[in-house]
Amino acid sequence: MIEKMRRYTFILHHADYAAFLVDLQKLGMVHIVKSTKEKNEKLLETHHEIEAYTNSIKFLKKYVTDKSSKKQTSMLPIQMRTAIDKAHTERERLHLQCSVLTKDIHDLEPWGNFDYEMFKNLAAYGLQISLYACTKHHFKAEWRSQYTIQDINTNGAMVYFAVIHRADEPCRIDADNFKLPPRTLAELIKNEDVVDKGLKAIEDFYNDNALAAIDLFTEEISSLSHKYEYEDANLQSLPEADNHVMIMQGWIPKRIEHDLSDFLSKQDVVHFAIDGKVEDNPPILLRNNWFAKIFEPIGNMFMLPYYNEIDLTPFLAPFYMMFFGFCSGDTGYGIVLFILGWLLKRKFKNKPDMQPFLTLIMALGIGATIMGFVMGSFFSFDMKKLAFLDPYILIRNTNQIFNFALLLGLIQILTGKVINAVKQMIQSGFIHGVATLGIALFILCLAISGSPMLGAKPGAILKYTPYGMYLGLALVFLLNSPGKSILLNLANGIWVMYGVFTGFFGDLLSYIRLFALGVSGGILGFVINTMAAQFGAVPIIGPVLFIVFMIAGHSLNIALSSLGAFVHPMRLTFVEFFNNSGFSGPGIAYKPFGKQKTVN
Repeated sequence: MIEKMRRYTFILHHADYAAFLVDLQKLGMVHIVKSTKEKNEKLLETHHEIEAYTNSIKFLKKYVTDKSSKKQTSMLPIQMRTAIDKAHTERERLHLQCSVLTKDIHDLEPWGNFDYEMFKNLAAYGLQISLYACTKHHFKAEWRSQYTIQDINTNGAMVYFAVIHRADEPCRIDADNFKLPPRTLAELIKNEDVVDKGLKAIEDFYNDNALAAIDLFTEEISSLSHKYEYEDANLQSLPEADNHVMIMQGWIPKRIEHDLSDFLSKQDVVHFAIDGKVEDNPPILLRNNWFAKIFEPIGNMFMLPYYNEIDLTPFLAPFYMMFFGFCSGDTGYGIVLFILGWLLKRKFKNKPDMQPFLTLIMALGIGATIMGFVMGSFFSFDMKKLAFLDPYILIRNTNQIFNFALLLGLIQILTGKVINAVKQMIQSGFIHGVATLGIALFILCLAISGSPMLGAKPGAILKYTPYGMYLGLALVFLLNSPGKSILLNLANGIWVMYGVFTGFFGDLLSYIRLFALGVSGGILGFVINTMAAQFGAVPIIGPVLFIVFMIAGHSLNIALSSLGAFVHPMRLTFVEFFNNSGFSGPGIAYKPFGKQKTVN
């Protein structure tokens, strides 16, 4: 359900406004009404700081391992961040220096260590040493008769040699001339070692301080976020009476309004409150039972409803759970998903933002376990072959799977139509939802009439379904536009029924994807089992190969099945179900200023 909201207007003297905001932030229950989206210099500066600390945390997380230990530090967050930024800058400089040294070493290695003093001594006698490199095929024997040549090195197809000649007589050899760098190979290697030690020292600094820095930065981000929120709220007031009076508005759930009343009774603040109205666009806070709450993340992925809408979460929850289980279609896969969700909840128990999604995984695992049992599949083995389980397997062949998929789609579409009718009755009056209710009645009776074609046995109820269809048509043709003339209703009714026939059957056929995903996953699992059995027949190592292939194959199939089982039911929910329910949004999420208290 959608929580009812109350809008409060606070009127304060400008001198008391800052202190009131501080207390209101501590209360953490009022959603501030935004009067401007402008950002002042303080907000932008705080935002940049938060971004810088966030980026530092992302960078440091890769240095956290299971063996990491927290090192005590007396540094302030800004000091730690400055040290990390300096280390990062130094690391970039050393990396660049290392790449240059590596290139120089690579170029100089074929020539070995030269005595640079020898070059200077020879130059004093007017002699020069020129270094050349070429392929063996390109080297000409006559060069040795023309010049004094000293072979330096042979590396694969390359020849490296030195030519000693007079400085005033240029050497004319058609080969690549090599210029010695200012440092020797030994010096380059020594410098490379120094750079490597510097890089290692920086890596050690990151490893030693990663956990402590992440904790420091997380606390600082929390503090800066608090500061940012305060500065933003400070901009939302409307100054009046030459800036002497400040007016601010905020929303609070009606259910916890008494806490705000107690707070205001201790404050010298002029205020008044009114009930939320649709045109005021109040923020949306959903409140559901424990089961429906598990599936709130699914609805939130689409959008929140408007304030006057019906919260569809309690209705989509059982359908989504069944659809996921239908697409997975395997008891073993469901058990694996449930255990995986449970283990992840324990591992990430200190991360509350992840808990709803992990709980959802567990719920979807239960859905897959139940639906897998209904269809008689355990890691793609046929459970009907077990005599003690055979009587409890409800769906026994692909025809029944196909029909069951359509039946689930029909039920969800009819549920959506009834919800839409109820919503119209609540919003516009009873008579305005009767035509939609007539559509639901017509579709229901039409489906019952066609049930023998789907394999169901005819019953006495079939005698009365035509009357239900006639009644539904009458409601549609006579009451689709309450208050308008009968002729207009009749004409509009034709258009409405055209939309029903084209839209309903198109929507219903969309649910065939449940059948397709369930069957395809089962077939792939059967193939995995067959191939694993063949590997198991290999002498000696067969059992090992069987187990390895089963684990690898079914792990892949679980991943593929779960992906399809998550996405396609979501598509059916957001398109077919939400459309037939007349859903409209998006609503604004309720975000209390301060966020110190959790509103349950």
